[in-house]
Amino acid sequence: MTPEHETTASRPQAEAEAGSTLVLRLRASDPIPAGAHADAPQYVLLGPEADGGKGFEPGALGRSHGLIEGIGEAIGAAAIRRLVIPALDGAEDPDERAAIMAAASAASVMEVDVQVGDAALRPSLEVFNELREACRARHSADSRTATAVISAWNKKGDVCANLLGIRAQTRPFDDIVVVDNHSSDGTPEMIRRDFPDVRLVVMPNSDYGACETFNVGFSTALTEYIAILDDDVVLTPWWLERSLERMGQEPETTAVVSTKVVEPGMPDSYRDSESVNRERYMSTFRGCASLARKEAIDKAGGYDERLFLYGNERDLTCRLLNLGYRVLQFPGAETFHRTPFGVQMGKRSLYFHARNAWLGMLKYAPLTELVKMPFLVVTKVLFRGGKKEEAGEVTDAVGTIGIGKAVRQTKGSWWILTKATASIIYNIPYCLKRRQPVKAPDFELPLK
Repeated sequence: MTPEHETTASRPQAEAEAGSTLVLRLRASDPIPAGAHADAPQYVLLGPEADGGKGFEPGALGRSHGLIEGIGEAIGAAAIRRLVIPALDGAEDPDERAAIMAAASAASVMEVDVQVGDAALRPSLEVFNELREACRARHSADSRTATAVISAWNKKGDVCANLLGIRAQTRPFDDIVVVDNHSSDGTPEMIRRDFPDVRLVVMPNSDYGACETFNVGFSTALTEYIAILDDDVVLTPWWLERSLERMGQEPETTAVVSTKVVEPGMPDSYRDSESVNRERYMSTFRGCASLARKEAIDKAGGYDERLFLYGNERDLTCRLLNLGYRVLQFPGAETFHRTPFGVQMGKRSLYFHARNAWLGMLKYAPLTELVKMPFLVVTKVLFRGGKKEEAGEVTDAVGTIGIGKAVRQTKGSWWILTKATASIIYNIPYCLKRRQPVKAPDFELPLK
């Protein structure tokens, strides 16, 4: 066969090889790695779209979820069998390392082979495990340990994205615990198949509230720190690294570092407001993504399981404050939360938000504050304007954002509030038995 015939015959094979390969570069200006076909599809991990970037810009808020999912979609859409990613040892800054780990994490559950830099192709999970160990080695001098604790129920896709975000951490977690509330959508099966490193606890039925399932996770953790995570969050790749670094600058009396949360529908005015983006001590924390000292959570007794769900973070914070601990708002680590911004519409949400705010304050609010609360709830919460909420003036009581709208738009809302009131009255003896008014200066009513 002549050279011309060889070239012509090999062209379809080369084109097929290029079409089944996805090349990931940190920036559009980076050269294509050796061995990667020049005609292969490209995906740029860093930089704005105007410069060819398809991932997150350096310093962008909560964008890593889009990067992980975007790579997964690109692999699936084009029947990719080979993935080329940059080498981790050539990454000069945290954003570069974060982008590479996000890419490796996205590929780790895909049936693809991965080429790192100019190296040979290897199975995706093998490559990911090697990169994770490289990240772990970078932090070998840090003896602190951390467990990711997730409470899950019927959110298979969200839990998968969450666990991929945990895998992408530039400072790996030492352990991962998922407490599944007897999901019927295949969540436990997916975890066992794709994330065998996760310690999975499946509750015997689905009647347990988030407070109880989180407490099961807390008791299962064996590390110094625990990350308290909702099932539908995706951590930015440097979330644990930055949260641990900030926690290390605090005295041991800081029990929780509450990180910044970005949600669908969140107005830019709220996300970028000064009050949301400054460090300060608070009277609650964001239970969807916070880092806590396990010893402090254990001393405080974890979540009050009678609350079932909602309001449990403020209730726990009151006990922490009474023990001399504090909670720090830390905007330096971001989390993407798939739940839309504000109080969710629905009868159950309205019932537990209204009921639990009162149960917590019956236990912990000073009497002078408690007697003012009915008037303040009406004037400062139910009739509060949406513009104030969107402007970031409501920061601690995020569980009240949009509650006035929920009352107006939920069918039968006044009957729901009546039932919540009945439950409050029924639980008065329970609350009085546990009453410990908070005198710490960080305490505030759940109004702001």
